[in-house]
Formats: sequence, C-alpha cells, structure tokens
Amino acid sequence: MITRLNIFAANNISMILMSVIFLCLSCSILNNDVDDKSETTEESENNPNSNLVVEDNVENNSPKNSTVKGILSESASEYTIASVLCDNTDGPNCTKLRLGDDFLTTSTPAKGYLYSCIGKNSSAPGSIESKITWIDFTNRTWNFLKKLWLPKGTFSPETGIYTETLSTEDRQININNLPVDGKIGDWPMTNYPTLTEIDQNPGIPGLNSSSFTYSVSPSEASSPTCVSLGVIGVTKNGVVIYNAADGRGNDAVAHEIVDVFGGHPAMTNYHYHFIPERLDNESLSDRHSGIVGYINDGFPIYGYNGEGGVEISNDDLDLCHGHKHGTLGYHYHATLEYPYTIGCYM
Repeated sequence: MITRLNIFAANNISMILMSVIFLCLSCSILNNDVDDKSETTEESENNPNSNLVVEDNVENNSPKNSTVKGILSESASEYTIASVLCDNTDGPNCTKLRLGDDFLTTSTPAKGYLYSCIGKNSSAPGSIESKITWIDFTNRTWNFLKKLWLPKGTFSPETGIYTETLSTEDRQININNLPVDGKIGDWPMTNYPTLTEIDQNPGIPGLNSSSFTYSVSPSEASSPTCVSLGVIGVTKNGVVIYNAADGRGNDAVAHEIVDVFGGHPAMTNYHYHFIPERLDNESLSDRHSGIVGYINDGFPIYGYNGEGGVEISNDDLDLCHGHKHGTLGYHYHATLEYPYTIGCYM
C-alpha cells in the first residue's frame, strides 16, 4: 500500500517553511564568507607583503633599527666587553673617553698629545667611520663599553716567546711577536661579517722573530723627539707596541677593531696600541704597577696605577706620557686616555 504525503497538512507546511528558512540562511552565510575571502585575496594581491610591512613598520619605528648603525648595534652586542679599569672611580669615564683624532701634532710635544713624526693621511686604509656606533663624532668622545672587539675562538698560533738578557750596559729582548700567555682573538676577522662591515682588516697574526737592545741606564734627552709609525716598544708578553695612531693618524684604539685581548695584526705583525689590562698584573710594595714593557728609548713603561695604587691619568704625566718619582727614575705609564702609552720619546 502506498502512503501519500499531504504537503498541505498544517504540520507538514510548518516543517517545509522551516527547511526553506534554514537553506536561505546557509546560503547567505556562505556568500558572505566567499566575499570576505575574495576581498582578502584581492587585498593580498594588491599588497603581497602586507603582513611584513606592518612588522617592518613596527621595527622601523624603533630608534635602534631606524639606521644601519642601529641594526649593527643590536646585532653586535655579543662583541662588547667590560673592563675593571672602567669600574675604578680614579680613572676616566669609559663611556666618554676623549677621542684622540684631534690630538696628534707634528710641530711640538704637548701633554695628552701624540707627537708624531708624520702627519695625517686620510687615504690610508682603515675602519669605515659611517658604520662605527661607539664613537660620538659630534662631541669627540668614544665609549669603551660599546666598542666592538673580535672574540676569542679556535685560532691558535705558536706559543709566544719573550727572553730578556742583561749585560753591564744593555738589555737584550728576543720575541716571536706572539703572546706568551697565549691569549689572542679568533683571526682572521673576515670570518665575522658584522665586524668586517666596519673594519676590513684581512690580517692573520704570524710568527715574526725580533730582537731589541736597550740601555739598562737610559738617560733623558735634551728635548723630546717624535714617534714614528710601527714598533715603538715591546711588552713582557712578547708582543710589540705601536703608537696611538692608525695609518690615517686617527685614534687607533677608538677606530680600529682589535681582539678582546687587545691586539690586532698589520698583515702578520700582531701588535698592541694600548696595554691590555691583564698585563698589569704585578705591583710594587706601594701598590704602584709593575713594569709591563720597554719603549725604544730604553725607559720602562709601567701599568695603570701610580703610587698608592691610584689609577694614573694624563694630568699626572708629562708631555711624553711619563714622569719620575722616588727610586724609579723616569718611566712611562699606560692609561685609558689617549695617547695610551707614550706621547713622545724622552
């Protein structure tokens, strides 16, 4: 028997009306969703990087990222170091060290200056100033704590040598110009793109045997003499000392990137432009620093502290960055102020 459905019955009419309403609502929602997706697709096609632009805008509004310098600063924080000398209230403010660029003279020696035998040479190779983030060129200062340094790594050259032989008149020193304590950075610096963006030094420290003969009883000259480029002395760590200027005549310690142990190579010739603080590791009975090396005129250079263990400043020293007191006789001192080691030969 076949049962026929009476669609006009009251109950059936209600069911049919509800089904029609449900179908209409579903179609409307589906159409709206398709429209939304179409609008989104159209917007994405017109601006394929819309999400990235928003993120970039947020980043670019940050002062750190508004310039190339800012980007370098943020990515290079791993290359900064601290110093116990910067914690010493006797010493200079390490965040505002005087930039030495304006304190090179070829005319006459002066306190706090480098009396150089040659003038500036702006065409010489050197760091890229526009990418240096730790120098305030307006106020002529630089920040030791924000300066970038080549880190230590796997680079391991031969063991350093330092021998000192005394005779009645002379002190003979032999070195191979590598650190006796073995502390040296991860050269070549070309393995570190962040650093070579600023300083493109391709050098790799190598073995360079040298011999120096100094008087055991040096005497002060009638007048100071100028300091040339290249080796001006040698540390007891077996590494030579260069003066405070780079090839351009600017402040080498401020401008050039050296390793965290204080040195860098000129080709294969590893050297210091200032005395690494770890070499100031001996004290006399009055807490005055011990000898850290010898300068070409035969006079010794002592570490950072004077009598009573007080850190030395330029104000305590003469035109050549030295002085004499007690039984020590004339001697130079290391400082964190330009010219760092000597200003002229006494």
